[in-house]
Amino acid sequence: MKNPDFDWVENGLETRLYIQHFVTEIPLSFEPFLYQTADYLNAQNCDRRFSFYLFRKGEALSAACIHFTNIDTSFVSPLRAPFGGVQCDEKCKANELSFFLRCVEDWFSSQTNATKCIIRTAATCYKSADKHFLLFNSYETAGYKITRKFINHHIPVSRSPFVNTIIPAERRRLAKCRKSGFQAELYAKPDFEIVYNFIHNSRSEKGYLMSMTPKQVDVLINKFPHQCRIFVVRDESKIIAMSVTVLVSKGILYNFLPADLSDYKSFSPMVYLLETVYNYCQKEEIRILDLGISTDHHGIEKPGLLKFKKNLGGIESFKITYEKKIEVLLGN
Repeated sequence: MKNPDFDWVENGLETRLYIQHFVTEIPLSFEPFLYQTADYLNAQNCDRRFSFYLFRKGEALSAACIHFTNIDTSFVSPLRAPFGGVQCDEKCKANELSFFLRCVEDWFSSQTNATKCIIRTAATCYKSADKHFLLFNSYETAGYKITRKFINHHIPVSRSPFVNTIIPAERRRLAKCRKSGFQAELYAKPDFEIVYNFIHNSRSEKGYLMSMTPKQVDVLINKFPHQCRIFVVRDESKIIAMSVTVLVSKGILYNFLPADLSDYKSFSPMVYLLETVYNYCQKEEIRILDLGISTDHHGIEKPGLLKFKKNLGGIESFKITYEKKIEVLLGN
């Protein structure tokens, strides 16, 4: 294993910091979310990553990790991903995370260009209630403040059919799509340009900016073919709805980039598409279909989209961003 650039040792715990242009895969005692893997981090174009890992004495596997990127005078977790933050194993305790976050702060306080630390965390539905409160309390105890808290929706995937989760009005739209002969399916061997242009044009006609560059979408589709699944609804050969989904972990599928054509609004083909995604989750034994937050490109929540996700049986959780001002140590 590569030697760390810095390390801290206290009471049988060790935090290691790796500062690297190319992230080395460190063995973990838990399944990392896609955005915490070396493959994903290395696919993002940035100067350096600052990767912290927590180890217990006598254990070869890391019990927790967090990755940062330096943007201007801020250190941000993550870069070009929906979320980052601390991820840890089921045995992690409050005192361990307290030590871990203190080490993170110690290092940032030694950097003269640092002013604040920003952590965008996964939706609370990704973790058990106990794990959420452990992490929430750890951030709070370490002095982090909540600066953003958005409503997130997810659909728990069960043996029950999708139609049982949605309200009657959406069932009628679903039936209308079927009656019109639309076809919803997994998009095999997706063409990057078709995918990007459809999503870009769909959002542009509704007055929304595209959240990813063409290169970022290309990387996601072509470098992560096993995690990235694209679903479409067609009216004969014409694509009328599309969604790029991301397998964040074995049990969580994120409905990342949904888009549809305004001309088909009365049909609501996105409902038909999501039924297909839900059926895919059932087949692959995926327990959570994450519908994400409902904001525009200014970060303002959209009431109509919030209502739509609720109508589909979406359950509310929260997606939280924490920030902490960094006090640079005198003499640095």
